Amino acid sequence: MIYHKMQRQIHQKVQNIDIDGGLTMIRIIRGIPLKNSVLVRTIFFHSMLVLILVSLVSFFMMNIVSRGLTKEAKASVDTMTEQAYHTADVLLRSTYYYFGQLYTNDMEIFNAMYGDEFTGMQSKRIRDKLVDLKAANPLIESVYIYNMNHDIVFSSESTRNTVDSFYDNGMTELLKKGQKMGNRGVFIPRRERFSSNNTPVDMNLLSIVYTQFKQDGASDGALVVNLNQQTLQELINKAGQGISRQSMIINQQGMVLSHSDPQFLMKSIADERYIDEILHSEHTRGQISVSIKGDNYLVAYLKSDQLGWIAISMVEENSVLGTVIMVQRFILCITGLFIIIAIVSAVLSIRSIYIPVRNLARKIGGSSTKPLHSPHANEYEMIESWISHQEERVQDLQSSISRYSDAGKKELLKEVILGVFKETPANLKRSHNLGILLDGGPYLAAAIRIDNYYSLSNRFQLEDLALFKYAIMNIADETMRTYGTAELFEYSDDTIAVLINLAEGQSHHADAYHKAFNEVLGNIREYLPFSVTISFGTVVHSLVQVTYSWSQACQAAQYRIVHGTGTVIAYEPEMSQRMPADEYPYQLEKMITDQMKTGNKRKHRTLVDEFFETISKYQYEEIIQYLSQMVIMSERVAKVITDDDELLHMDLSSLSESLRQWDTLAHIKEEYIRICEKIMDFRDNDFSLRGVKVVDKVKEYIHTEYSNPDLTIDDLVKQTGMTKNHVRKIFNDLCGETISQYLSNYRFEKAKELLIQTDYSAARISEMVGIANSNYFYVSFKKYAGKSPQHYRMEHRLN
Repeated sequence: MIYHKMQRQIHQKVQNIDIDGGLTMIRIIRGIPLKNSVLVRTIFFHSMLVLILVSLVSFFMMNIVSRGLTKEAKASVDTMTEQAYHTADVLLRSTYYYFGQLYTNDMEIFNAMYGDEFTGMQSKRIRDKLVDLKAANPLIESVYIYNMNHDIVFSSESTRNTVDSFYDNGMTELLKKGQKMGNRGVFIPRRERFSSNNTPVDMNLLSIVYTQFKQDGASDGALVVNLNQQTLQELINKAGQGISRQSMIINQQGMVLSHSDPQFLMKSIADERYIDEILHSEHTRGQISVSIKGDNYLVAYLKSDQLGWIAISMVEENSVLGTVIMVQRFILCITGLFIIIAIVSAVLSIRSIYIPVRNLARKIGGSSTKPLHSPHANEYEMIESWISHQEERVQDLQSSISRYSDAGKKELLKEVILGVFKETPANLKRSHNLGILLDGGPYLAAAIRIDNYYSLSNRFQLEDLALFKYAIMNIADETMRTYGTAELFEYSDDTIAVLINLAEGQSHHADAYHKAFNEVLGNIREYLPFSVTISFGTVVHSLVQVTYSWSQACQAAQYRIVHGTGTVIAYEPEMSQRMPADEYPYQLEKMITDQMKTGNKRKHRTLVDEFFETISKYQYEEIIQYLSQMVIMSERVAKVITDDDELLHMDLSSLSESLRQWDTLAHIKEEYIRICEKIMDFRDNDFSLRGVKVVDKVKEYIHTEYSNPDLTIDDLVKQTGMTKNHVRKIFNDLCGETISQYLSNYRFEKAKELLIQTDYSAARISEMVGIANSNYFYVSFKKYAGKSPQHYRMEHRLN
C-alpha cells in the first residue's frame, strides 16, 4: 500500500515536467519489481524517520531562537512605552499635586476664589501669580480662578472678567453644570476655539479643575489648570524615540486625552476590542497582540495607579519582528537541505543492507518442505514465519513434557501431605518415575506463604506471579540441599508446600531448621521484590505421619498475624491450647469506645495499642473472634456519633469481614485506627459547622440592629438559643475577636461610609450608628481611624 501511494504521488509530480522526461521517469518507477517492496518500505521508513528527527530539531531551534528574539523585541517595546509613561506620569502627577497643594494651602488663591472685593492692586497681584505659575511649567497653557459668588474670573491670559464675559465659554459651562461634571475624570479633554489678536485659534487642552460643590450641587469657586495637549504629546514622543509607533493616553472611560494623531482627540474608543480588554484588565501593565484592518500590532499599556489615566503604545509587529522572520526562513532552508542529503544517504546505505537479507530469505524458501507463508510474502515475512514455526515446535515439545511431569508430581505430593498416599510398590515406583525420592526418612513439612499476596496480585499479572513462585521454589531447593532432599509444589494461590526428606545425621531439633529456613528467607528477600513467611511442623519418621507435620505447619502459619511478615514460625504445642473464655478485655473495649465518643485521638490510640497487645497472646481463632467483636462494637458507636453515615460504617463492616485476609495484627490495628479517626474527624467537623451557623446568626442580627443604642450582648445571645458564655467562646474561637469588639468595629465602619457619602454632622452620624454619646463617638472614632471625623471626611473627599 505504501509503495502504491508513493507511486501515485511521484506520478502526480512528474506531470509538471515536460512530456518526454515525464514518460521516462514513469517507466523507471514502474520498472521496480513488486518483490522489492521491502526495500522501498525500508527506504521510506528511514526517510520519514530522518524527516521527523530533522524537523523536530529544526522546530526546537526555530522555537528557541524565535522566542528569544521575540522576547527581546517585545521588551524593547515595553521599554519605550515605560519611558513615555514615566515622562507623562512625572509631568501630570507633579502638576496635579502641585496645584492641589496650592488649592488647599495657598491663602492668596483661596481669597481669589472666595473673597468679596478686590482692589486693582490685588487683582494685578493675583494675575501676576497665575502668569508665574504658567511660566514655571512648559506644559501649562493657561490658569484660571473662578469666584462664582461674586461673578469674577482671574486668568493668566487676560485681565479680570465677569463669568459670562470670560473668553473660555466651554469651561464656564462645565462649572455651571456643578456635580454633573464629576464623571469626566481628573483630566478633562477639551477642544476650544479662542480669539488671539482677532484671529481664531483652535486649542486642544487637558483641563484640571479643583473645586468643591455645595449641597445644591453648584460650584462656588474653582482653580482651573489647562494643559497643552500638543506639548504633552511632543514630550511623550521624545521619550519613546527609537521605534515607529503610535502613542496615546486615555482615561478610565476610554476617552482619548492625548494622541500622536490629533484626529483621535476627545473621541471615545472604549468600543475597540483591545481598548475594552485593557480597561477591564486587573493588571497595571501588560502587552497584547491585536489585528487592526489586516495589520498586526503589539500593544503595550501602563496604568496610572492614582490619577486614573492609561498610557498606550502601538507598534506594527513586522517592524520589530523582521529579524525573527528572517531567521525562521534561514532555518527552514537549512532543514530542507539536510533532509534531501539524509534521504539520498538512506537510499544508498539501506540497499547494501537489504541484499544479504534477500539472499537469506531465498535460501529459507528453497529449503522448506511445505509452504510456511503466502506466495506474495516479502523477505522479512518469509524469515519471520520460518522462525515462528521453529519456536512453536520447541514450545510444543517442552509443554508436553512439562505438563505431564508437573501435574503428576503435584498430585502425588498432595496425596502425601493430606495423608492419602500409601507406601505400596506401585506408588513408590510411580514416585521414582517422577523423580521424587520418598523412601527412607525422617520427614519434615513446611509452608511458605507469600506476604501481602492480594496487593501483589493487583500489581503484577498472573504470568509474573507464576515466575515469582517458580523462583521461590528454586531458591528454597538450593538452600535446603545440605539438610536433605526438598520437594516443593504450589498448594494454593499464596502458599507453597515443602516436603523435606532429611539427610542422615541431621538434628531433629527445631532450632536447626529455624536457622535453615532463615537462610531461605534471606535469599528470597535479596532476589525478589517481596517477603515470605515460613512455618514448619515437627519431624516425623514415616510417610503416613507427614500429614500431621503438614497440619502443624499450617496451624503455625496462622500465627503470622502475631509474629509479623518475613519471619520463620515453628509449631509449638501451645498453638493448639484453648484460652479461658473470661479473658476478653471488656474494660478496654468500653474505654476505647468512650474515647471515640469524646474524640480524643491520642488516648484512643494508646488504648487500642494496649488492646492489641493483650489479645496477641491468645490462640488464633480467639484473636479473630475478639477482633470481630471489637470492630462490631465500634461500628455501633460510629452510628450514634455520625448520624448513620453509611459510607463511614461500611469501612468498619468491610474490616470485620476481611480480618482473616490481613497478614499481621499491626496492619489490622493501623487500618482500625485510621477508620476510627476518620469517624472522629467527621464528628468534629459537624460540630464546627454548627458553630459557624451560630456566628452567622449573631453577625446578621448586628448588621440589622447596629443603629439601636440599647443593643446588648444578651439581645444577640437570645438569637442563638444558647448560653451567653458558650456563644462568647464560639464567636471568639471562630472570629478571633469578642462580640463587643465586632459590634464596635462594625459601627465605626458604617460611620466612615456616612462621613464620605453624606453631609451629616458627626453628632448626627453618632446617633445613626447607635452611639448615643457624641463625645464618646468623637474620641473612639479618632482612636479607631487615626483621625477625627472632620479630618477623615475632608481628606477622603479631596481624594
